[in-house]
Amino acid sequence: MEKDVPVLVIATAVGQLFLQFSWFIIPFYLKALGYGMDKMGILFSIQTLTGGVFFLLAGQISLKIGYKKTLIIAAILGALRRVLQILAFNFLTLIAGFFLVGINMGLRDPNYSALLSEKVSSEEERHKLFSYSFGLGTLANALGVLVAGYLPGYLMGNGMPKEIAYRIILSLALIQFAIVLPALAIIKDVPVREQKIKWRKDLIVKILKFSLPSAIIGLGAGITIPFMSIYFNMRFGRNIRDISWVFFGQQLVMGLGSFLLPKLVNKIGPVKLITYFQWSAALLFLIFPSLPTFLLAAIVYVVRSILMNIVWPVNDSFMMGFFSTEEKATAAGIRRAFSTFMRALGNYTGGVLFAVSLAYPFYATAILYILATAMFYAFFIRHND
Repeated sequence: MEKDVPVLVIATAVGQLFLQFSWFIIPFYLKALGYGMDKMGILFSIQTLTGGVFFLLAGQISLKIGYKKTLIIAAILGALRRVLQILAFNFLTLIAGFFLVGINMGLRDPNYSALLSEKVSSEEERHKLFSYSFGLGTLANALGVLVAGYLPGYLMGNGMPKEIAYRIILSLALIQFAIVLPALAIIKDVPVREQKIKWRKDLIVKILKFSLPSAIIGLGAGITIPFMSIYFNMRFGRNIRDISWVFFGQQLVMGLGSFLLPKLVNKIGPVKLITYFQWSAALLFLIFPSLPTFLLAAIVYVVRSILMNIVWPVNDSFMMGFFSTEEKATAAGIRRAFSTFMRALGNYTGGVLFAVSLAYPFYATAILYILATAMFYAFFIRHND
């Protein structure tokens, strides 16, 4: 494992803290600016669709200029989008900001996974590194949720208008780039020998085998996950502070649990670990609408989220082992694009289903999770060892 790996992992984790609390704040900020749900939907759709497009382009760009430069460009665009969101002169300014969010997300995620996987020499080290990176980032997310839940109330409690309070909180998120950009500047890039991928039938089949289950899971997640805070509010009448503790608990336990993942992978194998956890999560969502109290629903949601999400670093690491240096970012980007586009469809579907019933979306998500996990198991169980 190379010596600049800790720099990359820690800087990314710190960045996650600021990313998480700004993500949590954005809907309330837009509401304070006077924008309704229809305008929010437009902005989030622009972000999602742009991210999907740049997931497809991420690998090709990094083949031309390298992983490091691609990540630096993504970070610079991320800083610019934050400035545009803070200024928010008008709706067009916000559109530009959310467009840059999509580019940042699309370029960053697949190239970070590809670069990180190239920094280790064995599969065991790769599983460990991805799990630890995910764990640190998730713990930072947990802290970010609490900041987002309490800081606005503190500022507004001292007489500050909502709009100004949210602008100040978003301004703090610029610290993320003051940490990430210097870290990216000092790490060593991984040389890419070929500037063009040799598309072969077996390569396309491998990418599709990872992308199809991911797309179905993205559809299922899109139906319910963005609406969870609203669900807790509508079903149990809880406020933003109470709800923030649910997401804090989810992120905290998931972050700590990530450090145990490498041992579980070694014991039962990555494919079995992923399928057992995801099937369990799906079953919990089947019973979720019938839970009678906020406390019980919060506990089940936290457990479900941990089971479903904690295995994603294992999934990412497992996938990277199937591709060469030149193929990794493109393969990861295509898989993310499949998931992102389907998640956008799920957002619309979820809105329609929640308008009809508070239970139907959870049943739909559970069925899709079960289908996707069964597909993944069928594709890869022979590679479990």
